[in-house]
Amino acid sequence: MEETYSAVTTEPIIISDEVAARRKALFDKYVTPYNRMIYKLCMRYTFNPSDIEDNYIEVLTNMYKYIETYNPERSVQTWLHIVTKRCVFDLDQRKKKHQDMLSDDNNVETFSSSESIVDFDEVSSNVMGIDNYQELYSDDVLAALKQLKPQYRSALLYQQAGYKLKEIAEIEYRNGALESRNIETVKSRLFLARQQLQQLLTRDGKRRTTDETD
Repeated sequence: MEETYSAVTTEPIIISDEVAARRKALFDKYVTPYNRMIYKLCMRYTFNPSDIEDNYIEVLTNMYKYIETYNPERSVQTWLHIVTKRCVFDLDQRKKKHQDMLSDDNNVETFSSSESIVDFDEVSSNVMGIDNYQELYSDDVLAALKQLKPQYRSALLYQQAGYKLKEIAEIEYRNGALESRNIETVKSRLFLARQQLQQLLTRDGKRRTTDETD
C-alpha cells in the first residue's frame, strides 16, 4: 500500500493504491505547506487552550479525509481557513454539550481535587483505559483496533479515556513506548490511528466491506 502522510512515519492501511496516492499528493500539496497557519487558526478559534492540540489533530484528519473535495480554482488558504474554523467550532460545541450534560446530571458526585485525579497506572471499573476498553467497544471496533500498531492503539485509547496530549506523552514515556516526552510523536500516532480506523470502519462503527470506499 502507498504511504498516506509524509510528515510522519507511515503505516499501510486498507485503501487502494490509487486512492492513497491521490490523497497523499493532494494533502502534501495543499495542506502540509500550511501546517503552521492551520495550527495558529486552531489557537485562534479554540475556546479552551488545553484543547488546541487535540483540535489540531482532528482538523488535519478531517482535511485528509475530504481533501478530494477541494476545488483548486478557489484560494487554498481561504479553504483551509473555512474548514479549520468550522471543524474547531463543531468540536468545541460537542465538548460544550458534553460538559453541559455533566453539569446537569444530579447524580454526579463531588470529589476533592486530590481524589479526582486518575492514576496513570490504574484504571477504575467506570473509566475507560488500556485494561478495560474491550468491555466497552463492539466486536467490529475491537477488530479494527487490533489491526493498529500497539503504539498507535494505546495513544488513541488514552485520548478516548480523556487524557490530554501532554499526559499521553508522559504515560507512554513511563511505559517505554516513547524515547522522550515528545508530544509531536503522540500527535503523529493519533493522526495515523484515526486515519486507519476511518478506512476500516464506517461512521456508525461497523466494519467496512472490501469493496467499500469513502
